[in-house]
Amino acid sequence: MVEARFKANPAVVEKYLAGVDYPANRQDLIKRARMNNADSDVMETLDSLPDQTYHSPIDVSKAMAGSEIGSTRRSPSGERVGLETEREETREPPARGGGEASVSRSTAVSPAEVQRYLRGMHYPAGKSEVISQAQKNNAPGDVLDILERIRDREFRSAADVSKALGEAM
Repeated sequence: MVEARFKANPAVVEKYLAGVDYPANRQDLIKRARMNNADSDVMETLDSLPDQTYHSPIDVSKAMAGSEIGSTRRSPSGERVGLETEREETREPPARGGGEASVSRSTAVSPAEVQRYLRGMHYPAGKSEVISQAQKNNAPGDVLDILERIRDREFRSAADVSKALGEAM
């Protein structure tokens, strides 16, 4: 079994980065998380991030996803193997009506992954516009499912959507 390098997931980390003035370095992120009373798992996660400049919450999520698994490696065909593969295998197919989604599916989708399907989003926007944009960008069912669970409000930025995702996960 391969263990995740980070103790906190990107959505939880993002919640404690509220108020970060991007671009920011790792120390800026740590300082803001401490100000927001982050727990030790979040602090340890931030301390383990690469020491680089982050331009948005998405960059933080990408850094976590890119180095989240210490033992992830590539197969001879170039496919990623390790925990990331295990996470893919535990995802359920999109619901075909009437079925309830399991908790494991919501934790398998990162805010950075969701943001990929929000390309071209114009803010401010409501929940229905966010979902519509994801559909236009051919988001898979698990991404649409998590967007359905966010609280309906006015989103002024991608960071607002990511924060709502953290609350819904």
